[in-house]
Amino acid sequence: MSAIANASAKGDEGELITLLKRLATPSSSLVNLSRSEVSLLARSLVPSATRQSRSLAYLCLSKFCDSTSHHPDSTKESSTDHIYSTFEPYLRSTFIPGVNQSVEESTEPESCLPLTCLLSSLFPLSPDATVNLLTTPLEDVGDGLSILLEVAELPSSLQVALAELLTAAAGTKSGRQMVRSRAMEWLKGAMDYQENNQELSVLCAVALSKMSRQEEEMVPTPSAQAPGQGDNNESRGITNEELGMDDEKLCRQLMGFMENTSSSTKPSSAILSTIEGLAVLSLKPKNKNILTSSTKFLESLISLSPTTSPKGGSLPVTPRGSMDLTVSLDQIDTGVCFGLSTILLNLTNPKVQLSAEDQQIAKLRAMALSANKSKLSSNTEDENEEKYESEEEVRKRTKLVLRSGVVGALNGLYRSESTKVKENLGRLCRNLVEDQNDRLSFIRDGGFKVLSNVSRDLLNLAIKRSNGDGEEIDVIPSFQALAKMIITTPPNLLFPPPHLTTSLNSLTPLYHLLIHPSSNSLQRFESLMALTNIASIDPSIANRTVAASINPLIKTSNSWKGSGSIKEDEVRMIVKVEELLLDENDLIRRASTQLICNLISCEKGYEYFSGENESSSDNSSSRVKSRLNILLILIGIDDLQTRLASGGALAIITESTNACRLILDLNVNEISPTSTSTTGCKSPWSRISKLLEPDSEEEEYDEDGEIIPVISSTPALPNLDMVHRGVIILFNLITYTVKLKENEQQTEMNRLEEAKVQDKLMQVLRLKGMSEDVLVPTVEALKLLKMAKK
Repeated sequence: MSAIANASAKGDEGELITLLKRLATPSSSLVNLSRSEVSLLARSLVPSATRQSRSLAYLCLSKFCDSTSHHPDSTKESSTDHIYSTFEPYLRSTFIPGVNQSVEESTEPESCLPLTCLLSSLFPLSPDATVNLLTTPLEDVGDGLSILLEVAELPSSLQVALAELLTAAAGTKSGRQMVRSRAMEWLKGAMDYQENNQELSVLCAVALSKMSRQEEEMVPTPSAQAPGQGDNNESRGITNEELGMDDEKLCRQLMGFMENTSSSTKPSSAILSTIEGLAVLSLKPKNKNILTSSTKFLESLISLSPTTSPKGGSLPVTPRGSMDLTVSLDQIDTGVCFGLSTILLNLTNPKVQLSAEDQQIAKLRAMALSANKSKLSSNTEDENEEKYESEEEVRKRTKLVLRSGVVGALNGLYRSESTKVKENLGRLCRNLVEDQNDRLSFIRDGGFKVLSNVSRDLLNLAIKRSNGDGEEIDVIPSFQALAKMIITTPPNLLFPPPHLTTSLNSLTPLYHLLIHPSSNSLQRFESLMALTNIASIDPSIANRTVAASINPLIKTSNSWKGSGSIKEDEVRMIVKVEELLLDENDLIRRASTQLICNLISCEKGYEYFSGENESSSDNSSSRVKSRLNILLILIGIDDLQTRLASGGALAIITESTNACRLILDLNVNEISPTSTSTTGCKSPWSRISKLLEPDSEEEEYDEDGEIIPVISSTPALPNLDMVHRGVIILFNLITYTVKLKENEQQTEMNRLEEAKVQDKLMQVLRLKGMSEDVLVPTVEALKLLKMAKK
């Protein structure tokens, strides 16, 4: 840059800073821009301007539109009119010749460039005003859009600027309507000149890709607009047939540009637009397969992620785990990070499982569309694309993305400070670890460290916004990915040393995944399983879980507080786990029982469920008795794993004399609370001794409703693990019984004989393959019974 040009740029930057300060100052009246200030903004937005000038100009433009639209005396119409009247004189002076100027001279491509760049930047800020500026007729020369389309017929720098303008317009509702009616032919024609101007071709392809997207696909997040809402035409978008093109051509065009762009090249406006177009195209199932068909494209896409490199220097003098071994090599571009994370997320996303209500809405929408004959072809296309959403296809796409090195790029994407990028990374990590076979490589390439950091950052943001009116943070995907990893990976591989300490960071995300009102059954199940694995690392971690109380990120009226909550809004985790012991879902009930079994092994869990060291009040005893009652019920249900877990919990708890007392105090109604009569109800002795018997097989019925007899040459055998648990529980209860006072002991002995406990213990001795762990307590229990009868 020459000295004169450099001085001019510095002067413009100074004027822009002064203008920005004025626009940022609160004013009681509408802010106005002079013609010279509008001209300053326009010439500061052209490609040849410095990056600093373009940034300042856009900030000024954004601040002006924001202050206009949010002024207390403004309405939507009045703010649009004010923005239009501010920029219309500059547009008029660009297209209408002066006194000593011909029409041809006033419409030279270079003279139209500043205005085009200005309108391109104005489109996202005020679409309606920009459309009015482009489509309002001028005296004897037509409207602004027709002039630009005519001037841009010949090769010039204006063509790329106009393509950027139309790309920006295609990102808005009113802009799409304008482009659809006025500029489609120009876009399709310019897109075919790839040999002459690849950047122009790509920008046109991006604009066309935006034209076919549906309104609910504008922002690819779970909170997208539900089908059927909004304007009918815009909600469905426009079909490929109506556009006269196909998505595959657009995909190949953008893929080719990415493959031919050097990874060392800093992202230009064309690359940013390409990423945006790919993000839109990757929403469609068929396009996902096209985009993942080229390994070169995926690698070139991933290479745009910010990079890090190990630091050089002397040997470390601090522990390796506490060192920052990376150094920033490039500036973080939030737009690139968000676009990349969105594309990668779309390529690996499974088919959305709609709720019953959403399924009904989708059916009604399909019926409404099918009533219009012009939509039949689009419905057929939707049906054909179902095959691209199968589990097998999603798995194949995810494998291809993984092999392209996506895990190594996560650390660079994480460096972006954008909340949206971090949310996308949480969802992407969940997709990448869905297949258990991919989890070890995910850890090896540094993915788990990124996932842990993302979960921590999103949790902190969600906690800050939980008491305010800010937008809700989508924490569930990252927390679920964390749970998946903990379920299947040994702690020494997952957590850096000392893993006893580092594993504690995962507890709070798992707690929130369990109690979050938006969590589904699978997510609650995975949270319980992960908490079970962490609790098994060390009793100190289990103690933390028993004592844990947290504030929910979203307040609900039915939050489980539990006894001992410190604050009104806090939820005690052990109480929530107890609630899930009676969940309707078998897997959740099993996982919560297994977690309880692990927690009982620690000191606080033992005290909580046995009632040891608690006050002897009626309320306290009643709560402990209720917990023991639930465990007794669970040892009799159909699911074997749940029975084993509840039996193991009771085997530990009955080492407490207080727990034995409360169990034997349970009466018939407490043991079977759903029964309407005492017939068939069992005492604690009878229910526990049932563990020593073979499992009863389910009866099968013929067509007439008669029971089909089961003929077997070998007698059914009890489950040896259940026998072990049953023997331990009975031994502990008998040990407690023989120490009772004479009259209390006699009562329990009568109930014990009624349940035929001694006979069933004798049958255990006759079983083959019993270990000493079973035989020794069985013999000791029989000895105690024999001594008690003397």
